[in-house]
Amino acid sequence: MGSPSIRQLEKYIRRMALDSFNVAITNHTASRMRQRRINRPMVFEVLQKGVLGTTPEPDIKHGGLNCRMVRYVAGMNVAVVVNVEYPEPDLIVVTVID
Repeated sequence: MGSPSIRQLEKYIRRMALDSFNVAITNHTASRMRQRRINRPMVFEVLQKGVLGTTPEPDIKHGGLNCRMVRYVAGMNVAVVVNVEYPEPDLIVVTVID
């Protein structure tokens, strides 16, 4: 299977994020969420309704692609960086940015 386009990745992330079972939040991410006052519902809204803010980058250390989904939510711009190993269903939230 070839590499997915940016729009295909965007749709894929949105679809996978509909089921919270598919989304893993790392300890680093949880720490950044507390620090930046970003909660789980905000993260899921960004993943389910956001757009890719930058071109996905390969993750040399862990494999897959790091995709930055962005959306204006709860009065602030929020970016969620998620690692995707397309077509695997798991999404790993790497960090959140405000």
